[in-house]
Amino acid sequence: MQHLTRRINSNFGRAVYEEVGLDASDAEEVPICSLFTSFDTVHVRSLGAALFAAVEYAVKFRAEGGPTLAGQLRTRLAERIGDSDVKALTKAVADSHRAVRGRTLGPPDDKLIVALCDEEPHAAADYLTKISPISRSRNGAVHMATFLVFAAAAGIKHVLLCCDQLEDLASTTTAKAKRDLEVARFRDVIVETLPMADMVTLIATMHPRASLAMKNAWVLADLPSFDLTPGNRFSTVELPPLHDAAQAAQLLKRYLAAAATESRQRDDLHPFTADAVARLFERSARKPRDVLRTAHNVLVAASGQNLSSITGSDVESILGLPGQQSAAAQNEIPGTLDWSRG
Repeated sequence: MQHLTRRINSNFGRAVYEEVGLDASDAEEVPICSLFTSFDTVHVRSLGAALFAAVEYAVKFRAEGGPTLAGQLRTRLAERIGDSDVKALTKAVADSHRAVRGRTLGPPDDKLIVALCDEEPHAAADYLTKISPISRSRNGAVHMATFLVFAAAAGIKHVLLCCDQLEDLASTTTAKAKRDLEVARFRDVIVETLPMADMVTLIATMHPRASLAMKNAWVLADLPSFDLTPGNRFSTVELPPLHDAAQAAQLLKRYLAAAATESRQRDDLHPFTADAVARLFERSARKPRDVLRTAHNVLVAASGQNLSSITGSDVESILGLPGQQSAAAQNEIPGTLDWSRG
């Protein structure tokens, strides 16, 4: 999801349009951008908090040192109105809000609008950082609506909201009444209020067991079905577990090609041997995420040992016996690592 979000935001959807057979004129006619958010069992346990996190992504995340999405939109807005003055930009956003016709959550956050239009690139991020956790949960939808009005003023017609870990909303640590209320808010906020209803498409991921826990509330809220049926083949995607080491090898090739500091062949698994890939697959519980994380830990440990290649025996030596703390785990990079960067 983060990879897709970065690709879309790099040129407001042009590359994605062309990849599916459309042309540049389509991208110019309906420019799009994307936001990323994720539920967790600690900080983001409500829809409001998840929407707030998505706005934070827009104002804080920088791909390879480039501008944030909010910065790109400010530049686009200035070019569109022919004026980069903060007052002119905020007026354009206010005009965009007045153009909304229909049910809204109320007035936008004026301070956030000013911060988004400020010539200081960190103004919006600094403003959001000061907002309390309680306010993030209660008013996150308002912050999202404010950002969408800002994006609309910059000429953006559509926003793809990628939401990971929806299964955390179905966690056993979340009371059923709380979960049912948050599911109902998906309808109240995303589907029935503007500008969300006109601009946002939501893509969410969840585990099968989470879908069972949430299905009843989802149906009662009259939300689109996520059942894996032929009728839903255009709106649902099933991500099956890895079947064998060959699939793990295909996954690792993409990972290694993206993470390499110099050009390499797309079919090159170096420094892993075929036997090493087989061992990684066996230790991953067939999960793509676990294959990549285990491979990363092995690479870190192997680099510390100055290994020129990594064999199956090297993998077993580094990881240790199942259930034991491995050498890789002892040297593991902290959990704040951005796995999307390889």
